[in-house]
Amino acid sequence: MNYKTNFFRKVITSIYDIKVFSEYAKEGIFRSISYAMLLTLILAGVKGIYKGYRINGFELRGFMSQIIVIFGTDFIHLLFDCLVVVSVSLLFSILMRLIVKYMALYSLTIYAATLPLIMKTILEIINPNINFDTMFIIGTLTYVILILKHIRDEIINNFT
Repeated sequence: MNYKTNFFRKVITSIYDIKVFSEYAKEGIFRSISYAMLLTLILAGVKGIYKGYRINGFELRGFMSQIIVIFGTDFIHLLFDCLVVVSVSLLFSILMRLIVKYMALYSLTIYAATLPLIMKTILEIINPNINFDTMFIIGTLTYVILILKHIRDEIINNFT
């Protein structure tokens, strides 16, 4: 297993490749939270630059304050929303008769939240007056359920 996976490779494979999530979940919770922090920082930078330009013009102090505030709120929302998804995913894993460690599922959920987080950021830039947290939670939950189904099928195929 490659523990030195590039951040941008993780972003790209987290969007389309379900097979890599079991490997990413094995890397641990610290790596997944640092991945979420860096991804949130990049997306908050994009959102902060757009909002800062719209509000203050080209003032650097406005950009920095917008980015810091947006990063803090988005990162806390991401961690909390992933916690909600994990609690619901645990119920689905019980129904699928899978035994999954809570921290591994939380790590897997953070990686699965990549595409919904990018979509949420784009939609919030387009229309900042609407809260897209429900869309984010449902999208991430759907992705996690598909990943759990893939893992279960992979386990069944290894035994037969």
